[in-house]
Amino acid sequence: MGRRLQPRVKGILPVRIWGADHEGKPFAEHVCTIDISNKGVSVAGVRVALSPGDTVGVQYHNRQARFRVAWVTEANVRSGKHVGLECLQPEKELWPVTTPSEGTDHFVASARHDEELSPQEGRRGQMRYPVSGKAHVKTKAGNGRWAKLGDISLTGCYLQSSDPLEVGQNVSLSIKIAHNELKATAVVRSCYTTSGMGLEFTFLSNADRQTLQRLIAHLKEFDVVSR
Repeated sequence: MGRRLQPRVKGILPVRIWGADHEGKPFAEHVCTIDISNKGVSVAGVRVALSPGDTVGVQYHNRQARFRVAWVTEANVRSGKHVGLECLQPEKELWPVTTPSEGTDHFVASARHDEELSPQEGRRGQMRYPVSGKAHVKTKAGNGRWAKLGDISLTGCYLQSSDPLEVGQNVSLSIKIAHNELKATAVVRSCYTTSGMGLEFTFLSNADRQTLQRLIAHLKEFDVVSR
């Protein structure tokens, strides 16, 4: 499992986790926490197949944040798996208890992490959905790399990367989510050192936009039904 970077406190709280599995199928489950910190949480009763590196959403009452799967252990068939989750949005106050802290994360961003801010309102423009997928990122200089997709919306996405690009860079994207594939151009809007980057789409063809709209509609419909 590796070494925990922060002390945790015991806390059994009902939470909802959701996202898309490796086949692109949306899921949502009600589980409970075992212990929590300001950067992570352990949950029990997980039945969906998850792997380290996957991204899921976690909701407690009306608060929610995105997490990365750090480890998975088998419990038993009836009780489901235990899963360790690392919070990708530690600035969000998700839990109703005071959690231990060991300093602050340093990052560079032109906007709040992975959130698309409308110029007029300064707030999120589109709901993002956690998914399992990948994207090939190519800069104008011709340098290309693959990155793990964290989440996606109609207007942007978040990519996990230990070497994110600088804010303001323009890139070409080839996104693959299960059987869905689409291409887009985008600009880096936020950058977290050694963690990832948020991108805003600047152009999609009509066919690629329709593919994205169908995917988001499917995720949105499942999200509403599963609440």
